[in-house]
Amino acid sequence: MFHSLFRACSKYPVTAAYIACAVGLFLAVQIYRVDHGISHEGSFDDALWKLGAVQPLVFVYDHPLVEEKEYPTGGPFDLWSGEWWRILISGFHHGDVLHLLFNCLAIGFFGRLIEPVMKHWVYAAFLLLATYVSLLPEYFLEHYPVGLSGGAFAMFGLLMLLRRIHPEIAEVFTEREINWGLGWLILCFILTHFGIMNIANAAHVTGFVYGILAGAVLINRSRFAGTLRFLFVLSQVLIIPGTYLVSHPFWNGKYYWYLARHENDLEQKIAYLKKGMELSPGEPKIGAELALSLFRTEEVPLHSWEIMLRSLQRNRSYDKGVEITRLIWKQFNSEQQKQKALAIVTDVFGDESDAWLERFQLDQSAVASADVPLPKPGQSGNEFLFLRETDRRVAPQPRDLSAPPVDPGSPQSAMEGVTL
Repeated sequence: MFHSLFRACSKYPVTAAYIACAVGLFLAVQIYRVDHGISHEGSFDDALWKLGAVQPLVFVYDHPLVEEKEYPTGGPFDLWSGEWWRILISGFHHGDVLHLLFNCLAIGFFGRLIEPVMKHWVYAAFLLLATYVSLLPEYFLEHYPVGLSGGAFAMFGLLMLLRRIHPEIAEVFTEREINWGLGWLILCFILTHFGIMNIANAAHVTGFVYGILAGAVLINRSRFAGTLRFLFVLSQVLIIPGTYLVSHPFWNGKYYWYLARHENDLEQKIAYLKKGMELSPGEPKIGAELALSLFRTEEVPLHSWEIMLRSLQRNRSYDKGVEITRLIWKQFNSEQQKQKALAIVTDVFGDESDAWLERFQLDQSAVASADVPLPKPGQSGNEFLFLRETDRRVAPQPRDLSAPPVDPGSPQSAMEGVTL
């Protein structure tokens, strides 16, 4: 058995090394878990994170006015801070033994057909690029994928083209294998749609298309073959802007919230938070911190009052927001200021104003007992800012940004609980 394995590794060294990296990393994760006495529960996996995978993170502490366990706000902070290499390493991680086994079997089968007909360095470059490229769309979708299935589908797509000019491949990689592969690709969408498995279908499709394109270039024998190969190689440069975009997701409100937490200039911090709230109104902590930051710039906190009310309009069960609203109300010192504040309540909530005022209990003992101080205008307010990136930890995967509260169902690997 070991002799046969050694012969296979010697005959297909690139494929063997590709599989060995995944197996080695999987074993390292298991050793880490045993050594630290941890198990994989929830969307965050400390072992995967410590060993290089992209994982959803939050800051360790929130100010009492903002902290709300039911509303975790986080994201791939490591990726946003520039650790792009975690994307490739995530590809070599796997959710569990079955996930690893299925991918390794597929890669082993495809690899023994591809490797003999390609130069080793070209084949190795293809595997690494396909793995990396296939994962990029998942981060645009705010998923946290692990696994080499995107690379495996790239190999599958490549073989569909190579079999046209290599009879020895066509004899083994027949129409039956093609139908099975395409059937599995479709089945993965069905399993994901019905919530049976969380599968990284974007990675599968991207890998498959990447393999088809690479194969089309490799088998081309026209007079334009050299030009097509040059253009295909040149197109790999697009990986750079693709990586930049997933590391700087300007369409994601949580990214601006993340930037605000690392910004010392109050004016710029407020600008980031306003953009974040505009893009992700369903993230209550963004609205809460924006209100607290604006408060530091106002003598009469009507703007911060309105921001907090509009945040509550979208996040109705955010109890910390109600507490912040009561505390801001305490800062209105005249009847005129209070009347303006009440007018804003009517403007924001309309017919629901009376119900919200009853919930706020602005003239009740709830206001008098709200003894957590707001930051004073002009003070540094560090205690109201979130911790910096060095003080972070895991949290459940962030909720859907469109409307609160939404149960997080975002996948993280093609096996149970993780997006494959």
